[in-house]
Amino acid sequence: MQDNWKAAERLDLNHPELQQLQFEKLRQQLIRVYEESPYYREKFDRAGVNPHEFSSIEQYKDYPTFDKYEERESQAQSLREHNHPLGMHLTCDIREVNRMSASSGTTGTPSFQGHTARDREIISRNFARMAEMCGLKRGDKVMMAGVMSMWVAGIPTVDALLSFGANVIPIGGLVGTAKVVEMIQLTRPQVIVCTPSFARQMLKKSRTELGVDLSIQGVESLVVYGEPGGSVPEIVRELSEGFGGASIFDMSGGTGCLNPIFSQCREHAGMHFIAPDSAYIELYDRETNTVLPWEDGAEGEFVYTGLDRECGPLIRFMDGDKMRVHMTPCKCGLPGMRFEILGRVDDMLLVKGVNVFPTAVRDLVMSFEGEVTGNVRILKESESPVVQPPLRVKVECVGQPDSAIRTSLKQRIEEKIQRQLRFRAEISLFDENTLKMEYGATGKVKLLESAPSS
Repeated sequence: MQDNWKAAERLDLNHPELQQLQFEKLRQQLIRVYEESPYYREKFDRAGVNPHEFSSIEQYKDYPTFDKYEERESQAQSLREHNHPLGMHLTCDIREVNRMSASSGTTGTPSFQGHTARDREIISRNFARMAEMCGLKRGDKVMMAGVMSMWVAGIPTVDALLSFGANVIPIGGLVGTAKVVEMIQLTRPQVIVCTPSFARQMLKKSRTELGVDLSIQGVESLVVYGEPGGSVPEIVRELSEGFGGASIFDMSGGTGCLNPIFSQCREHAGMHFIAPDSAYIELYDRETNTVLPWEDGAEGEFVYTGLDRECGPLIRFMDGDKMRVHMTPCKCGLPGMRFEILGRVDDMLLVKGVNVFPTAVRDLVMSFEGEVTGNVRILKESESPVVQPPLRVKVECVGQPDSAIRTSLKQRIEEKIQRQLRFRAEISLFDENTLKMEYGATGKVKLLESAPSS
């Protein structure tokens, strides 16, 4: 049966037909978890809500939220009491789970996700939608160069690629940059899947150490994930030029849903929500504890509910990403919501009353294209998000500029930060290849660096 997911009534979040579908599936999911999970029953009862009385989507704001700390507590308890780490909120027979994945948060403590066979089918369906957006075809040689292991974007991506019918080259990023570059030369993939920071690292190492020109290896597109870089124009341009004019596509998911659920199209004007029939999203304002309407330009945190997930669905999960949404139709012809990531709520700093997202600092520095490499580190002197100005920022230059050029560049970056981001920064410049790029366990580049107080 054809998956006619692009129809307007299936993508427009304000369309009555989609709203009715989401309400019906949401009500079924709430009743299911209430009946099958003592954990959710107690949680809902404590909040004074009963899914059997759920009669309109407006009532959903009264349901309790879920966050990563509660998720980890639930999983620690299930490990102690039931010998598995999938949480007390598990809503299926543990023996129905046939894949377990993990995600690593800012604390480094992994949270675990299980998938049933049906969950994996929906992941494969969503991946096929993403592939259609990105122009992937059955039989394309696709190199999976992200960290595989058991991370949520690793083996599940390989699994979905196989279901889609791709010719998968599962190299993984943990073998090292040089080995991945070697395998690109030997296998000539048409598509590479990885984080944008790893793709940038491949370009840099190929140019400076390996003597390999990645622009002539036949790579047609990169599908990137895990970081906002795939939606930053300067980074997109760098990757496209470095890989010989390759198209760059950003994809993303939502914790508790069956990823991927967002994908860019060829217009690169934000990521489209491609799975509103299996994921319900609210736009949430933490400061006022209110759900915001889907309006063009609105900003808030996405709160996710998996409508179809069998194994451990997360009800109203606060993921921690601050978004800006776009509701006007895309030039590609698709209606519905698109968004851009502003930054992580839990990474946000407060500099003399100004909210500062590390990604915003990185993006501004990247605007000095040709003068900086894009390797940026923001120094954080305590556990508190409150930072006394100036905010100290390390920036790597292109080449080895002389003192006059460095003085000018430092001044211009500091002035632009003051003008556009409205806080005072102190920039320290480093010669190219002297500021080591740091990665987390899942291959994502680290922007924040702990530093002793000056």
